Amino acid sequence: MDFYNSLIARVNEGTTFAPYNHINLTKVAHDFAEGELTITPESLNPLGIVHGGCTATLADTVAGTAVLTRGKSCVTLTSTLNYQRPGTGTVLKCAATVRRSGGTIAVCDVSVTDDAGLEIASGCFTFFMKDEPLVQESS
Repeated sequence: MDFYNSLIARVNEGTTFAPYNHINLTKVAHDFAEGELTITPESLNPLGIVHGGCTATLADTVAGTAVLTRGKSCVTLTSTLNYQRPGTGTVLKCAATVRRSGGTIAVCDVSVTDDAGLEIASGCFTFFMKDEPLVQESS
């Protein structure tokens, strides 16, 4: 299994945070990741739209994975997500691109869209890259 597919498997499988929250990575390449959130009744706020925290969780997961393609462990330092419209439908999709990466800091742009392809949120995430290689699980 190549490095990018192992990242997808690491996030998508098992009892980790992403599967528990109905988040699935769909594509990973150098400095890039895509993923989606399957909208369930538990994803909705009292108004019947996707809770902003679910949208932020999707964006953070996908952005963090884009940064992990650099081969180092990382943690989120800051996140800004600007909401343009309500999240509705069956699936939210997120694309994340590393805009800049130095020795320890990486900045990643994100865009979240709905079923119709309309952008519902966009933002910027900053990550601290630890001075340790990403531990690859044995296959």
